[in-house]
Amino acid sequence: MSAFLRSRRGRIFLVVLIALSLRLYAAFQLPLDFDEPVYLDAAYDYAGLIRAGNFNGVIDYPQVSEHPPLVRLLYSLTMLPLGQSFGWSEAYLLSRFVSVAFGTLAVWVLAVLDPLAGLLLALQTYSVKYTSQAYLEALPLFAMLAALISLRFSKIRRDRWFWISAAALGLTAAGKYSYLPIVFVILYVYFFDKKYSWRDLIFYAGVAGVTFFIFDPVLWHDPLNRLYSSLFFHTQYAQGTHVQEVGYPWYQPLLWLSRSFPYEWHPGVFFYNPLEGILSIDGLIFLLAIAGSFWDWRNRERRFVVIWLVIGIAALLLWPTKWPQYTLVVIPAFCLAASTALKWIFSYFVHLEDYYGWVTTMIPMPGKVVWIALFLAVGFFATMTGVNAYQIYQAHQGWSHILQDVTPLPSNNVHAVMAAPGGRMVIGTEHGAVIWQPSSDARTPDTWQELDSTASPLPANPVTSLLAGPADEIWFGTENGIARYDGKSWEVFNADSLGLPQVDVHDMKVDTTGRVWVGTNSGAAVYDGKSWQVFTPQNSGLPDALVLSLAVRPTPAGDEIYFGTGNGLSRYLPASGAWEKIEPKRFNRQNGGVADLLVDSQDRLWVATLGSGLHVWNGANWQQYTVATSDIPTNRIDTIFEDQQGDFWIGASFPERPGGVLARFDGKKWVVYAGTYSGYSGGAAVSIAEDKQGRMWFGIQTMGVDIYDQPE
Repeated sequence: MSAFLRSRRGRIFLVVLIALSLRLYAAFQLPLDFDEPVYLDAAYDYAGLIRAGNFNGVIDYPQVSEHPPLVRLLYSLTMLPLGQSFGWSEAYLLSRFVSVAFGTLAVWVLAVLDPLAGLLLALQTYSVKYTSQAYLEALPLFAMLAALISLRFSKIRRDRWFWISAAALGLTAAGKYSYLPIVFVILYVYFFDKKYSWRDLIFYAGVAGVTFFIFDPVLWHDPLNRLYSSLFFHTQYAQGTHVQEVGYPWYQPLLWLSRSFPYEWHPGVFFYNPLEGILSIDGLIFLLAIAGSFWDWRNRERRFVVIWLVIGIAALLLWPTKWPQYTLVVIPAFCLAASTALKWIFSYFVHLEDYYGWVTTMIPMPGKVVWIALFLAVGFFATMTGVNAYQIYQAHQGWSHILQDVTPLPSNNVHAVMAAPGGRMVIGTEHGAVIWQPSSDARTPDTWQELDSTASPLPANPVTSLLAGPADEIWFGTENGIARYDGKSWEVFNADSLGLPQVDVHDMKVDTTGRVWVGTNSGAAVYDGKSWQVFTPQNSGLPDALVLSLAVRPTPAGDEIYFGTGNGLSRYLPASGAWEKIEPKRFNRQNGGVADLLVDSQDRLWVATLGSGLHVWNGANWQQYTVATSDIPTNRIDTIFEDQQGDFWIGASFPERPGGVLARFDGKKWVVYAGTYSGYSGGAAVSIAEDKQGRMWFGIQTMGVDIYDQPE
């Protein structure tokens, strides 16, 4: 065993084991990301076409035509055994396993050439991320490395490695066009290292072209026009609105290459990489590669690495689209050059050791037991990593996310979510609102209606509150007034309309008579369908002008209206005009103000405060939930919601740090959802709603919308 672990094969085995473990862990942990839904939707369509025997439909499939379909077809093959009623989570995970398999094979191919470079590629965070998700990167990365390294292994022209290299290059093109800069490196190896003839190049290119054509069925019906359209799409896309809005600078690829994947994007996934910036694993690989390229250029056998670095970086800098996954075309070259630098550093210290003998004098050489223990430790680490990743995957079940980058959501800073009539969901953000309408047919897409102050009469882009009105219309509360929208026409109410000095809306409620109540930063108001009546601390029993929350409690004698303010809680009886300040000491400014109010299905009043936890009035006495008296995660409560099952969902945040937690309370037991070990994003939930299917929607500050489909 120890002899095997010390051998080249043993080192390659350990590198592949590490690569597989890290990619499986990332596949379980990483959230749904950017283009994954697009590729998986196409794979779903392919699976349906293949199952129906409609192969012409596969060839002529019009969606996502900018990339060859090979990877998406592979994803669809994992869906076929599941039948027609497979779940999204199963297809999603199986497709990621395809990426993990090819990403691990890519590490293996590089490790065969250079085990240390393979280890660096196994650890490099961009490589781990994009070969663990249902992206298009893993297969062409593997094929690109197989094409180059097979040609390196070729001893005579037209041997088996020659043909394997040509076929692998064709697979590279059939996987993704962006990996084709490797052609220039292959040509360098072909002519300068191997000194093969131009005539043999015709055979090589012919096999590569035929392989590309066979594995790109889109070309079968109209090769030239479809190839032209596919390639030309990238030129148009690079000038498109989305690329221009992101606005990455021309040198952005160098920033991707010299830094590990931003920790805040996926905290906890790259646990083995504690440092950020230039001192991270990726940053050290980048710095070592700069030094290693000097020695690689001096070594004729390794000069191709420098050629690869120059061509890859030039391609990344010249291409207008600067997405981070594109860096995988050159990351293996960085790993090879960094390996050279590490070997030089090691040989330098070995030279010092041979001269001075410090290490052998102080530290004995490890024996067989040490190598066996190391092997068992690595195996234990891999096993526990897999078990932990699976447990986290189980905790992620049912969760999905809506983000600005992959949907028409105007901003990830979400202020309000609401279920509207007709199964619609409305989302209010910092840069406008969207109305989401689910499709009635699984084969047709959902629809999104985007609204902002430039394309609609919204009085301001920050939409801070939402309300389904008495006639099924939607009310939008903004930082500068209110807009009422019935699907066809708009009615806008500004500060002058309401009679308030400023209308920064915090909450809206409708009572049993159809009147709309509004809480603002300068008082409250009620609309009876014709005119507004204003309430301020000067003309009412409001304890403060800052009205953060409202609640309506129906009673036989008429509605009771509760006002949660920055400095207390009050109740108003419209029938008699009477006001009452409730528990002034309990809800004064020292306790942070009343962020949310809820009258539950048992007629109890729930009061969420920004510093003293939850308070519940059952008609006779108060009960308080704090971190000292319950399992509530924090005393700063932003919102509370009761679902159809009678459970209470609490969005909470921390006064001393960003982010937040979610909690569910069934009256006896608390369940807390934190960001790392659940599917919850970990942001501060400031609004909660439940859709027609019983799914919970959480509006998150800075992190979009989290959706939870509760298991039955």
